[in-house]
Amino acid sequence: MRPLIVTYAWLLTRLPEVFARANAALIGELIWLVRGKLIRRNLTRAFPEKDAAQLRRIGRTTCRRTAEMGLYSIASAMMSEAQIRDRVELHESMLSAEHGVPPKGKGAVIFVPHFALMEMMCAAPMLHPELTKREWVTLYRPLNQPAAERWVKESRERFGMQLASRREGFARSMKAVREGQLTVILFDQTAQSGSIWSFLGSPCAVTELPGIIVQRFKCAARILWSERTGFWRCRLHMEALQATDSIGLTIESNAWLERKLHTGDDVCANWLWAHDRWKHGQAPFKKLSE
Repeated sequence: MRPLIVTYAWLLTRLPEVFARANAALIGELIWLVRGKLIRRNLTRAFPEKDAAQLRRIGRTTCRRTAEMGLYSIASAMMSEAQIRDRVELHESMLSAEHGVPPKGKGAVIFVPHFALMEMMCAAPMLHPELTKREWVTLYRPLNQPAAERWVKESRERFGMQLASRREGFARSMKAVREGQLTVILFDQTAQSGSIWSFLGSPCAVTELPGIIVQRFKCAARILWSERTGFWRCRLHMEALQATDSIGLTIESNAWLERKLHTGDDVCANWLWAHDRWKHGQAPFKKLSE
């Protein structure tokens, strides 16, 4: 399997970019064929005011961008540092005193939404000396295919981002914050345990994990997200969260995401609608306020 991955990554990075774009478009159509029903259902539930054609455009675009992100995770291992620096920009908010990464020695939990090209944030530690000084620990779900898992993990950790499997990563995440480092957690993942909260008008299971860590260590909380600026190109932004307790942070982060998704169809299409966030929106989960 690894020789196939290496060959494909070589083709994606050495051939003109139109090859990668065409692959993303084709794979995106396949994702639409397989997951289109779920995506349409999610979008219809979230935006009942939009017509079917508009929802279909958003849905097909999100499928292409999902494929684009997957291809980047394969190809980036063969990109030079200069090539990646050219593709990933830092917004000034990343280094601002109010909203950016806290100074060295002060731990923080970084809340990350499932936006297209979120894979590119793995380059953040090498984009500025202040970010290089910090230890970044990211919770992730390992891939089922061993060769693909090794390839993608090596690529993600290439510039200093440390990945911790969800199976054993909770203790490591807390250790990082306790030692004044950064823990990165997807806050809008499909939760199989947690609490019930309304998201885009419907109940869904939400994870309180990032908020629990913030509350326990009384550390800073930030949202880090990727703004897609082109194919395999993005700008990284950061914003401070104001709540200090786990429930407040869970509500605030999800409200932030709702507002973002309502800012326009292009931003809406950047979210990965193919995951069923509302799947576990019923009992026996407890309500978030309980």
